[in-house]
Amino acid sequence: DAARSGGVIAMSAGNHAPALAYHGARLGIPVTIVMPRHTPNAKVEQTKVFGAEVFLHGDRFAETLTYTQGLAEDRGLFLVHPFEDDAVIAGQGTLGLEILEQAPDVDTVIVPVGGGGLLAGTSVAVRARSSDIALVGVQADRFRAAVDAFEGREPNRGPSGTIAEGIAVDGPGATAMDLLRRNVDRMVAVSESDIERAIFVLLEFEKTVTEGAGAAALAAVIADSSIAVGKTVLVLSGGNIDMMILSSVLQRGLVRSRRLVRIAVEIPDLPGALGELTQRLGALDSNIVDIVHQRAFGASTVRATLVELVLQMRGEEQVGAVVGALREAGYEVRLDQ
Repeated sequence: DAARSGGVIAMSAGNHAPALAYHGARLGIPVTIVMPRHTPNAKVEQTKVFGAEVFLHGDRFAETLTYTQGLAEDRGLFLVHPFEDDAVIAGQGTLGLEILEQAPDVDTVIVPVGGGGLLAGTSVAVRARSSDIALVGVQADRFRAAVDAFEGREPNRGPSGTIAEGIAVDGPGATAMDLLRRNVDRMVAVSESDIERAIFVLLEFEKTVTEGAGAAALAAVIADSSIAVGKTVLVLSGGNIDMMILSSVLQRGLVRSRRLVRIAVEIPDLPGALGELTQRLGALDSNIVDIVHQRAFGASTVRATLVELVLQMRGEEQVGAVVGALREAGYEVRLDQ
């Protein structure tokens, strides 16, 4: 009752923040949330919309946690830890029950891991039913403390930035880690580029918007398909991605899939030469997205000029055809890889 009247506090850059804010509003309990400074605005606003007071502090989770603990003590607030809490872990474990109910013949379950609470709870529920289902945890390579602990290594602190900020935790909870060691078969870490690819693939083929942490399970399969043994469930744990980040991911995905390419073409510095080049590109069915006409930089002679173009393509095959046709027509072409 004292906690209900005084209010609760939590630190989170993941689902814990809006979830606590939502239930606080529903139950009439004041909620304070502390997020790392660089938390995407979409998550901040999604938490504020439920009436929570939000503070932004710290570049890493450990700094945010320390600030939160001090704020809780100063204000007399009850701390609801996002993963080192038995009740929270049990609640997260209901995900395992849902998986078993909806896919009783599942062979492998792959779950994103930050502090470890979601996989810990899920593992308890799954292991109560079967010892044969493979359980795999996934972390971002820049925040792989749970992977290192699971494999018996000292945690290696990487760079602070990651697209998977929802699982960017400096270290797993002790309770969660104990459950992971007992129940989980394998832990893996995935690169930033694989997470980006997973976000792109989910949006393009499944029409599903996920944040970096939410796409980590698919990223693991993209990096190593052997972990998806038999009927596999991938837990997509969140979709609160900032629009600017999503826009960048989509643009970079188009570049990776060769649907956006950048080329540099040297042309004579003569009237009509640029028009002739653009006409050739149009005849080759390649759309010009961006063009820069460089007269002072890069050309081999004062009588030539360099044209840099970003072209919209259908993929690798068309890129090869366009570059080949331009070279056959006598142009010097550089293709940015």
